[in-house]
Amino acid sequence: MKEIPISSHEFLRRSRSRKKLRETIVLVAKFFVMVLLALFLLFPYIFMVSKSLMNLVDANAPTPMLFPKSGVYFSNYKIFLEYWTYFQNSLIVVLINGIFIPLTGFMAAYPFARRNFKGKNAMFMIMMSTVMLPGAVVMVPTYVMFNAFGLVDNLASQWVTAFFGGGAMNIFLMIQFLRAIPRDYDNAATIDGANMFQIFLYIMLPMCKNVLLFIGISTVIGRWSDFQGPLIYLTTLEKMTIAVAFYKQFSSSGAAAIFSNAKMAMAVCMTFLPMALYLIFQKQMIGGIKIGGLKG
Repeated sequence: MKEIPISSHEFLRRSRSRKKLRETIVLVAKFFVMVLLALFLLFPYIFMVSKSLMNLVDANAPTPMLFPKSGVYFSNYKIFLEYWTYFQNSLIVVLINGIFIPLTGFMAAYPFARRNFKGKNAMFMIMMSTVMLPGAVVMVPTYVMFNAFGLVDNLASQWVTAFFGGGAMNIFLMIQFLRAIPRDYDNAATIDGANMFQIFLYIMLPMCKNVLLFIGISTVIGRWSDFQGPLIYLTTLEKMTIAVAFYKQFSSSGAAAIFSNAKMAMAVCMTFLPMALYLIFQKQMIGGIKIGGLKG
């Protein structure tokens, strides 16, 4: 029995159908894997939110449960009001650091990236060499210096360094971003009569808003959850930030230790600020910075 010849049009149609089927199978498989990965990563947070809505009996049950059995208790979130003073302390710290670290870092980066002066390379090498110093090495000298200036047990110890650029890596990131901007902008502004300060303020600063925003948000998120700094330099409970105050009050072996639902409710509250910043500025944080080129 002879096979019926297939026309070229029918052959192309079948080839496209098979290709489309393969692509659909691969897409469904990728989607399935991504859903499993998302559930795996989100499970701890889902468990934390669920436990924050339980009553004391369900939260301390011998067998862990994923969902509340005795109803949902939003009243657990009233605990945040007890931490209002510490929330204000944290808000002061993150606002000052989130605003002034990008600005002062940009002031330090601008001369390195756009100006020539004597000793520029040596100063840049000294600045970048500080990256190699472990944090534990400078911890004791920093504490001694802060103690000499009366900054120990003072909230200012958490934001005073914001006026010094925020570290070599932040300055280096801004330098690289500034170097990617063509010199034609400086030359055109100079021809129009702009001085160095005007070029810095009206041309460079607006063009670098993405990198400034990225560093500012990263700083806010880092300072919001910072534990080591406030733990070392702050001793009075009323002056502590929310992360350390939360640890101090719930790490004891007293009655507060059994309120795991309240602990989880407070932990959920701690995630609101970083989550809101990421959801609002995710475009700038993920795709807004283009080192090595300008967006047209």
